Amino acid sequence: MLNIGYCMSQSKQKRLGWPKFIDYCKENHSIILHELDITQPIKLEVKLDGILQKITDELFKEDELSQKKLSNFLNYVNENPETVVIGNIEKLKVFRSRLEINETIKPKVEEIENAFVPPSIVATSCIEAEELISKDETINYPVICKPVSAGGSSKTHEIYIIGNKEGLNKLNYFPYLITPYYSHFQTIYKIFINGDSCVSVPRYSLRNIDSNELSGFKTAKLGKGIEIPENMKPNKEIPLQENLKSEQLDAICEKLKTALGVEILGVDVIRCEKDQRLSVIDVNYFPGFIGVQSFYQDLASHLKKKIQNERILKTIKN
Repeated sequence: MLNIGYCMSQSKQKRLGWPKFIDYCKENHSIILHELDITQPIKLEVKLDGILQKITDELFKEDELSQKKLSNFLNYVNENPETVVIGNIEKLKVFRSRLEINETIKPKVEEIENAFVPPSIVATSCIEAEELISKDETINYPVICKPVSAGGSSKTHEIYIIGNKEGLNKLNYFPYLITPYYSHFQTIYKIFINGDSCVSVPRYSLRNIDSNELSGFKTAKLGKGIEIPENMKPNKEIPLQENLKSEQLDAICEKLKTALGVEILGVDVIRCEKDQRLSVIDVNYFPGFIGVQSFYQDLASHLKKKIQNERILKTIKN
């Protein structure tokens, strides 16, 4: 029997169907899950074998309540060093910055044949953005503009696709990470990494933007809860691209786990029409696993294996 604590938002639990996962773990894997209240010092009657956490909001934010929650969590972890933490806080700090994520994964991704992380620039103003784009040979319109900050505010999820320099005036949450917008067959590969499991789900993405329409294309705003603008909706009469080959998928998963030191990840990948190369355009910790039928089994297996392996390592060290 394993006792595993968890802390994540109620909205995250709802999206994951967490109550069913609790029952699944108890009935099929002899795992008892305990919700941790990190608004106050953690006190439990049972000794935890491990903790699964998704408290990146607390990690990103600097308000008093978020810092209190983070402190309560870290105090418990420090006082119970034998408890295995799935989602090491130190490793997750990279997810605060999109620039840092790209710089961390870039060397490993580019070890994969025909795969890359898009070139990027960081701009702190509209004027600087215009100047840097005009000077950088690797970045031409259209471009994608994402806040460098990857969390802590709803603004960090607002993404702009800019067709020309006039559109840069829409940007209002600097600094921005600016990368090329590649034509990509309207297909995005949503990759879900869950320990040893790696699943790719092709989905419709955004449409291509032809070079001859850039002068009239201003901006498109995307983000959580924002409906895809009409000028960016894909043509669903065109079929999705075939899924990634298993060797491509396996390579991407292993390289990213190695680079980040994290084993529960969501990854967005596109195939560029121009040269057929795969571009890793986004990585995040502990995604929603929408469309992954084996999520419960994969996560339960990962929790058990992670705790077992960490125990073996500690035994060897001692």
